[in-house]
Amino acid sequence: MLLTLLQWIQNTGLFVYLRSSAYLYPVILAGHLSTISLFGGMIVLTDLSLLGWIPRRVYAAEVVEGLRVPKRIGLLIAATFGLLLFCCKAEQYYYNVYFRTKLLLLALVALHALVFRSRVYNPPGEMPNLQARLAALLSLLLWAGILTAGRAIGYVPAPPGLHFL
Repeated sequence: MLLTLLQWIQNTGLFVYLRSSAYLYPVILAGHLSTISLFGGMIVLTDLSLLGWIPRRVYAAEVVEGLRVPKRIGLLIAATFGLLLFCCKAEQYYYNVYFRTKLLLLALVALHALVFRSRVYNPPGEMPNLQARLAALLSLLLWAGILTAGRAIGYVPAPPGLHFL
């Protein structure tokens, strides 16, 4: 049932057009990678400040608060481009173990946000404490895994017999 839905999605007019476009698909891919780079840089800066590895004249609380909105915008843009890329080749990604790994790690990032948001990211009072450092370390590991899995997606050949229009 899920596979049938994914085949239908990838074969709708918009995604057939995007997938076959010599210009739009590469632009969407470049947009996805560019926003991941910017978003990733903000994540690394936030996590390094929570770990206490940023010079002391910059307080972790200021970094967390100052990058909150730009990180949300970056995540929204990267996820939008990622969703467009997924919908263009949904059936191919369905079979890709690295794509599934990336989705699992993204789910763990969401869980990380739920667990640590109220304790670490919302009241930035006396940062960085042990809990903030643990949150930062887990964040860095999860995002490194997401980037690695995302990069590996392109190196898995598509199985034969995909249903592209």
